[in-house]
This record gives sequence, C-alpha cells and structure tokens, in this order.
Amino acid sequence: MKQISYYDDSHYDYKKYWETRKYENQAEKIALKKLFRLILQKNLPAGRHGRIIDIGGGFGRLTPDYAPLFKSCLLIEPSEKLLKEAKKVCQKYKNVTLQKSFVEKLPVPDESLDVALMVRVAHHLTDLQAMIKEIKRILKPGGYFILEFANKIHFKNRLDALLHLNLDFFINHQSENLKTKPKTVPFYNYHPNQIKTLLLSNEFKIIKCLSVSNFRHSWLKKIFPLPLLLFFESCIQIINSKLSILNYHGPSIFVLACLAERESRRTRLSEAL
Repeated sequence: MKQISYYDDSHYDYKKYWETRKYENQAEKIALKKLFRLILQKNLPAGRHGRIIDIGGGFGRLTPDYAPLFKSCLLIEPSEKLLKEAKKVCQKYKNVTLQKSFVEKLPVPDESLDVALMVRVAHHLTDLQAMIKEIKRILKPGGYFILEFANKIHFKNRLDALLHLNLDFFINHQSENLKTKPKTVPFYNYHPNQIKTLLLSNEFKIIKCLSVSNFRHSWLKKIFPLPLLLFFESCIQIINSKLSILNYHGPSIFVLACLAERESRRTRLSEAL
C-alpha cells in the first residue's frame, strides 16, 4: 500500500519521470522487441491470436510495444491515478483492457494467458515467490514470462565492493534493500542467481537474459547523442546475452522464461516417484 500511495500522490508525476529518462525508456523497448521476436519465433499463437497481461503497467508506457502483436491485452495496475492516465494512452488500442488489481492476486482464470509481462515492478516486491506462483497459475503450459528486475550485481556495485574489499557482496545472493528517503517508495535490488532459482523451482525454463540500460551514467548521456547511445545499447545487449561472464553487468535485467508443458511436468513427477 505504501507504493500505491506514492504513485497516487498528486505531487508525484510518474509520466514526467520517464520524460527525463528517454535513454532508459528506449533501452527497455529495444530489449522487449528482441524478446517478443523470440516468442513469436517459438510458434506461440501470437500474431493477433495470443493473450498478454502487463502487470503493473503504469500509465501504459509499454502498450505500443505489445498491443499490435496480440489479440487481447490486459493491463493491470493498482494505482488509480496511473490507471486514469493509462486510459488516455491506451484508448486507441481496441484490444487493450485496463483493470485495477495487485500482482499477488490477479483477476485472471487459471492457465488462460500466453504471455505475462512485468517491468519495473519486482523492485517494489518483498515476496517474489508469491508473485512467480501467481504468474505460473495464470499462464498456459508453455506460456512465456518476461520479467525485469533491478540487478544487485551490476558493474558499479561490483566495483564499489572491490574497492571496499566487501567479499560478502559476491557470495550473498539475497536481495538488497536500498535505503530510501522518508515518504519514498521502497526499492529492492535482486541477485540474478536468486531470480534464476525462483524461476527454476517453479517449473520455468530460462530462455534468454538481457542486460539493459548498460550506459545509465549521467556523463555518458551528456557526451553521446541519444541515437548513438541507443545503437551502443542494442549492440551490447546482443554481446552480453552471448557472453555469460558479462551478462549481468547492467543495472536492469530482462529475463524471458517459459513455463513447462504438462508432459514435462508429468515426466518430472514420474522420475521423482
């Protein structure tokens, strides 16, 4: 509820926040384009046939990136203020429905969706296990989950840990609760191995990981024009995804995971017995 109150605050303009972060916005859209292309190549019944849910979709920032690809789109958002703004953004898309709800209890029947998308939400959650179980419930067997999370072991954090000889940083896989100012929203950085363990233990297979917003530094954004910076971003996303040693150096990680088919689940159960 603290997060919702923050986003509903009349003094906070989340849309304006993104107007000052054009690089980060476009970097995330580049990553999504790559992941959606992968999903469509996997013969998912998308291409105006599949169904997607955008969890914590805010004011509809990412709607233009998925609405043309799916027959039915559901945007879930707990903030009434953001939902009102989303209605304006999404009104031109006839296949998009908006609803107020929470990630822990989604208003969707079991095994009814092809793709679940959750960007810029995980860093507000203290219980990722409950969230992933809910995603598992609503996805069809073989469905896809695109999850973005704030990366605990990004390059700057690693460098700081080395400079301060903080060896615990490299072996502790628990989430990092960042200290926030009074009356601000809490923020959690997650270790990629923690996310991987949660996904695998809930019958998800990780298809792709992308390191995103790799040049999120104020001095870089001042030196390089936005188009050139985005070109570098697109290139480094591809390179990082192929070189696992570099894969987690960015501050934001996008994961594409696939839920196991029923047959795979039965096979695992029989092997366990």
